[in-house]
Amino acid sequence: MNGLDIAIIVMVSVAVAGVFGWLIYRKIKHKNVGCDCGCGNCGGCSSCGKKHK
Repeated sequence: MNGLDIAIIVMVSVAVAGVFGWLIYRKIKHKNVGCDCGCGNCGGCSSCGKKHK
């Protein structure tokens, strides 16, 4: 195995870890908000004008 092979393996591993980290972050972030628009205020949203549950 030469240096190029090792560099490719490291880059692919970092990319896969980044994708999994992003997916986990989005899943956690989505659970923390109580409405679809992402404002986090279920009483109502001034930015989108929706009336939330």
